[in-house]
Amino acid sequence: MKVGRSMFRRTKDQKGFSLVELMVVVAIIGILAALAVPRFQTFQAKARQSEAKTNLSHIYTLEQAYHGENTAYVAFNGVTSANCTANNPIGFKLSDCSKVRYDYSVANVTATTFLGTANNVNANRRINPSSSCSNTIDTWQIDQDKNLRVTNDASQC
Repeated sequence: MKVGRSMFRRTKDQKGFSLVELMVVVAIIGILAALAVPRFQTFQAKARQSEAKTNLSHIYTLEQAYHGENTAYVAFNGVTSANCTANNPIGFKLSDCSKVRYDYSVANVTATTFLGTANNVNANRRINPSSSCSNTIDTWQIDQDKNLRVTNDASQC
């Protein structure tokens, strides 16, 4: 019995950690990482969605200014990462083409209504790449009354 106990006791000249102690620490770090990574990815997805919300709010402001001058709203298609500085009637442009995650357009235009849309559709610009439904399109919309809504929320997958 003394032999078994002496294996776990340290003498004065022994320093450092045992393999068991190191494995316990590694296991604890692994458990903490497994809990933290999904929360971080959800937080990151919501932060990326703020891009769409901000740009749709900007589209709303530009559409209202255009409506004030022309008494009508105007449609446009395809402000994307490929053509983020494209000219459109309201002057909407994206400042940094390398970080664009959404494609923007305005449709369903009448003299008194419009519907601005932001779609995250490109697979390499997914909202939450590690989720099981990561190919879900993330879609946000704004209308002439500044009603901002999500029609597909890929961050909730």
